[in-house]
Amino acid sequence: MTGRPSDLDRRSKAFKGKGAGSPEPAMALPVSRIAGDAGIRVLLRSYEHWLEDTVTEMQTLALESTTTGLDVSLRCVRIALASGATRHRLDWFVRGEPHAIAWPRAKQCFNRIPAPLRAYLQQCDARAKELNALESVFRYAASQLTMYLEHGTVKVRRIDGT
Repeated sequence: MTGRPSDLDRRSKAFKGKGAGSPEPAMALPVSRIAGDAGIRVLLRSYEHWLEDTVTEMQTLALESTTTGLDVSLRCVRIALASGATRHRLDWFVRGEPHAIAWPRAKQCFNRIPAPLRAYLQQCDARAKELNALESVFRYAASQLTMYLEHGTVKVRRIDGT
């Protein structure tokens, strides 16, 4: 082994500042300062911004895993929801197959992948799970705040005769 750092040892932009030992403290939400529609709009813009950042990071991670040239990679897929919103999700795909696969199925392809890249793909899977969760939380929070601003409540009763 040589003493020089490997390209695989450098964490990409999609991994920077993540995980244990991150110097950034958790951000506190100043709930006492959020009041009225103006405060809700500011909070909504924050959630929308965090959602955009999360989707950008998802796309970066997907692109990075694709450019490795391996048989398995992540894709950032868009799913249109009945509410009109768009859900983004990182899923594993095997080259040549049209449908997403579960992580255990992706791991079955490891015998065709160089050993140093297996740890990288495991890091990608862990980060993909985090990003999928963050996207879901931020999208849902933004939709609930939008519902509140439009209807004055986060729950709208259906009047459809059922």
